[in-house]
Amino acid sequence: MEGVTSEIEERKKKVTELKRSGFDPYGKKYEKTHYIKELADKFHDLKNGEKKEKFKVSLAGRIRSIRKHGKIAFCDLQDTSGRIQIFIETKTIGERKFKFFDEMVNTGDIIGVRGFIFRTQRGELTVWVQDFELLTKAIRPLPKEWFGLKDKELRYRQRYVDLILNPEVREVFEKRRKINEAIREFMRMKGFVEVETPILQPIYGGASARPFESKLHALDMKVYMRISNELYLKRLIVGGYEKIFEFSRDFRNEGVDKLHNPEFTQVETMWAYADYKDNMSFAEELFSFIAKKVLGTTKIEYQGRKIDLKPPWKRIRFVDAIKKHTGIDFEKNATTFEKARKDAEKLGLDVSDCGTWDEVAIKVFEDLVQPKLIQPTLVYDYPAEAAGLARLKKEDPRFVMAFEIIINGWEMGLSYCEENDPERLKEFWKKSEQRLKKGDFEAQKMDKDFLRALEYGLPPTSGLGFGIDRLTMLLTNSLSIRDVIFFPFMRPKDDE
Repeated sequence: MEGVTSEIEERKKKVTELKRSGFDPYGKKYEKTHYIKELADKFHDLKNGEKKEKFKVSLAGRIRSIRKHGKIAFCDLQDTSGRIQIFIETKTIGERKFKFFDEMVNTGDIIGVRGFIFRTQRGELTVWVQDFELLTKAIRPLPKEWFGLKDKELRYRQRYVDLILNPEVREVFEKRRKINEAIREFMRMKGFVEVETPILQPIYGGASARPFESKLHALDMKVYMRISNELYLKRLIVGGYEKIFEFSRDFRNEGVDKLHNPEFTQVETMWAYADYKDNMSFAEELFSFIAKKVLGTTKIEYQGRKIDLKPPWKRIRFVDAIKKHTGIDFEKNATTFEKARKDAEKLGLDVSDCGTWDEVAIKVFEDLVQPKLIQPTLVYDYPAEAAGLARLKKEDPRFVMAFEIIINGWEMGLSYCEENDPERLKEFWKKSEQRLKKGDFEAQKMDKDFLRALEYGLPPTSGLGFGIDRLTMLLTNSLSIRDVIFFPFMRPKDDE
């Protein structure tokens, strides 16, 4: 650490010296002609020792390494597309300029170079520098060793350094970009229109989660960061839209672990005149399309597990999935809270925090069944407690017309037939607000304006919501949600 501190002080002295001499160490606009990858592709067949002196290039980027040999120097220059070697010699740029480079330029500095392309006798594609400019003087040296998995937290905190030093990190986020592009392409193909709804809301809704609260001082009122955009999308369906989707930044005041971050990204759709069975086929086709676009195949491997996203996926009722993996029949035997509780305890589960039949069934599923569902599975007809905004099944109102996408044991998405009966929804919210008063911070609040919207008439509609972060984890073989978010939430350190 002492060596790093002394190097920082040495670089600060160089900045002071540059400023005194009238040189701006924080540069100006620089005209680039190419990205490094463009040159690598264009001159991949250039022969050893061959020069292209008439093909002038102008590049800019960060110096990753410097190797000096008397009056010449070889450096590695890195831009957003890749890395290339540059060659600097006194004979070409002159004594004064080479002295400036020798004394003032360090690894980590950002420079612009002009010259021509050649390939060394050893086969390295290189830029012969005829002139250069120091564009930004870096005060902090790049770490000589980056700790990788040994210090993941440091990499998350200093993502800017992580991106400089680890090309594989950039590849993860490049795939995330392609995932987003594939989703938009698929939605357009299916006739969906992209919309935007409020992030700052006077009433949070659309899910059961604890919100982040704030205050809008201009109106002297409490406001919330959205936990979901669902209710606003439905308002648009009431207004006449029929197929819509949104990339939704959502915020939930909950814990942080490998699958959860307080700020995350979902895609939410609303599809008028469709039901949840339509969305089953839609989800299969969508996920398959994304995998093919991003990876070129529906067959992926996640931490040693081989998973195939090719449709059709397995479909199974919620109660049948539990019966298959635990033997408990919640449909015919464990039909009351007491019966369900006793059956769950026989399986070794602590259900003391459950107060209803629904809650016991959901806990049994999440703890004992879901982790076993590795291949893509559509689990449908959930207990009513799992989706209060979904329509009840007429033949058995203990259940709702809803399904979850389970892949690798993770909940990847949720879909249901939207409840469009304002009276039934009003009754649900009344009960929910009672729980809220008793201290259930995840209970939903009543949205009177949304009820008014329903009174104008919401056509039969089904929505689908799925998480971009977990999907990216799956398609990039990433262990944690923090690996696929540029700046995951971290507890600040004292020096921050």
